[in-house]
Amino acid sequence: MPLPAGLITFATAQAGLFSAAQARLAGYTSDEITRLRRSGEWVRIRHGMYVERVSMSDDPVARHLLLLRATLLAITATTSAASHASSALLFDIAQLDPDLSLVHITRDGGASSRMSGRIFYHDACLPPGHLTKVDGVLATTAARTVVDLARSLPFDAALVAAESALNLKLTTLAELDEVLAYCVDWPGARKAGRVVAFASPYSESPGETLGRIAFDALGVPQPHQQVYIFDRYGFIARCDYFWEHFHTVGEFDGKVKYVGAKARDDTVLLEKKREDRLRDAGLEVCRFDWAESRGRSESVRHKAFSAFDRAANRRENRDYHFKLQPPAR
Repeated sequence: MPLPAGLITFATAQAGLFSAAQARLAGYTSDEITRLRRSGEWVRIRHGMYVERVSMSDDPVARHLLLLRATLLAITATTSAASHASSALLFDIAQLDPDLSLVHITRDGGASSRMSGRIFYHDACLPPGHLTKVDGVLATTAARTVVDLARSLPFDAALVAAESALNLKLTTLAELDEVLAYCVDWPGARKAGRVVAFASPYSESPGETLGRIAFDALGVPQPHQQVYIFDRYGFIARCDYFWEHFHTVGEFDGKVKYVGAKARDDTVLLEKKREDRLRDAGLEVCRFDWAESRGRSESVRHKAFSAFDRAANRRENRDYHFKLQPPAR
């Protein structure tokens, strides 16, 4: 049965959600609410919060955000905001293997941090400058979200989120430094400081971030990122990595999604022509994939230093110039 106008008003304002109390205001009895839930027409998202079955999504991100909204609607006693991985989902910040089964909410003035079912309640201060609204949901700012993740996650996952937020221009390194200063004596603050100190705004995918981590772990010098390369004929490419002193560019494989055989053939041909021009201009090229970057495989070091050696042994003149991104800080 379609919802009555009064309940539609509530549901429309709450991303499809409505409470049992709102349903009773619209004329439903407690017995009718129970019958609709048991029949499957209404789905209970959490205690006292419902959504129509027809508006439910199978997407795990959508389900996570629905439970997040339902939980925040039910909290009235304290200032509460989406935080950590849940806030990152609202901002569309990249995350490495997030646990979408667990919703994260920070409460200012809560008794203590605790887990309750599928909800992790964090107890922490929420100054006004650390709060914003995303799609109508009160959430920690991108900067606070990144620092919270960096305090609690392993370095790889934390840096993926930090560099994604920076690259999307949701925050800046200066803002991250400011939040860090506020949270300086909080648990995990030292871990977060390492993440922010290493973070770059120029990684355009989690794979590129993992590549930078692999370089650092394997003793490969950190490259410039997103560098524009030109030869005598003009622009050649914007390269993921560029080792200026070694006349070498690096590319992370995995950003291009192929559709059909012809699309793959065309893409491979264009990549080959681009690499030929880079080499003709006096540069060496090395490529890295997801598995070896995330696994910090010795192959990353081997590929990079082999390219450096080839470049050093080339005798022909170099005929290229480049444009670097501005310094990160």
